[in-house]
Amino acid sequence: MDLSNINKKMLKYIIIIVVVFVAFLVILGVVKLVIGTKLSYQKIEDKMKSAAMSYIKDDKADVALPEGDEILTISVDDLVSNKKMKDLSKYIKDDDVSCSGNVVVRKQDDDYMYIPYLDCGEAYTTQTLSDYIVNNVEQVNAGDGLYFMNNEYVYRGEYVDNYVKFANQVWRIVKIDANGNIKLLQDTATKNKNSWDNRYNVDFKSTVGINDYSLSRVILKLEEIYNSTFNVDEQKLIATKNLCVGKRYKGDTSKDSSTECAEIIENQKIGLLQINEFLLASIDENCKVIGDGACQNYNYLAKYPNAWWTITANAANTAEVYQIKGGSSREVNANKVLNLKPIIYLNNDVIYSSGDGTVDNPYIFK
Repeated sequence: MDLSNINKKMLKYIIIIVVVFVAFLVILGVVKLVIGTKLSYQKIEDKMKSAAMSYIKDDKADVALPEGDEILTISVDDLVSNKKMKDLSKYIKDDDVSCSGNVVVRKQDDDYMYIPYLDCGEAYTTQTLSDYIVNNVEQVNAGDGLYFMNNEYVYRGEYVDNYVKFANQVWRIVKIDANGNIKLLQDTATKNKNSWDNRYNVDFKSTVGINDYSLSRVILKLEEIYNSTFNVDEQKLIATKNLCVGKRYKGDTSKDSSTECAEIIENQKIGLLQINEFLLASIDENCKVIGDGACQNYNYLAKYPNAWWTITANAANTAEVYQIKGGSSREVNANKVLNLKPIIYLNNDVIYSSGDGTVDNPYIFK
């Protein structure tokens, strides 16, 4: 057997295979160059966002970033002309679909948010999470579901599809406010516990705590939870809001936040649920005031077994705060150590990604 001839044949085959493979890559590259890389609509949104970020960072762009409440809108045409991305037609899978788009840039704290908006007509249109819910979830006037009340969309009842996945945790949508910000309550069980406050109270001559939220121990603990729970990118998606911290008497029958919002604390990233929101979540007409047993009926917020703090203090004295335990709500001294179930507000421009709000398929956004 002539081994030299065998080696020559093997080498010849290897060379042929290599040449064919290289030719295939070249042809593939030419095809991509000519027809573009076809992407899903959501991948196109990501492409637009990264292109806008590159455009802003390019010294040649000479674009002033927005300050304060200003916004900057960058069209896809600008991104294409500046060679930051190809024309949208190069990415669309369906040749019959025509798309346009832009990227909105706004300041968020000390950083900037880039929000892509893609309009492909009936085929696909970018929607914020709040718009998606309002446009796709039927609003009701009775029973479990999403209610339109006081210019807000509020979830009420026992069985409501208001689950959201965020920061590796599950949350429940309490409401969508008049500005489109989405109020979330942490659903995932955690070991976060704290007293609401444990300072010495001169009225009681004891360390029962003082029920002033702005000076409380719990506000400091919540700041720790915020910083340990959310990374930098996640914090950009959380709105800065004024929280309602007005005190409430037990016999108050209002549920519209008028009592709680009589006093606010400004520019907060994280907080606790208002007691009126617990009352409002029940659709039992006999749930009228704090302590009513009927408030546990038809109320998704009554399903948590362990006692947890609200943000609302008792107006009758300087030491007590309202807690929720199962279906009951009552006042206790602020120095008690209870579970913390934080609330946050999502920015009104977070983009819907997937999900239908059920426990098995929670809303996902970006």
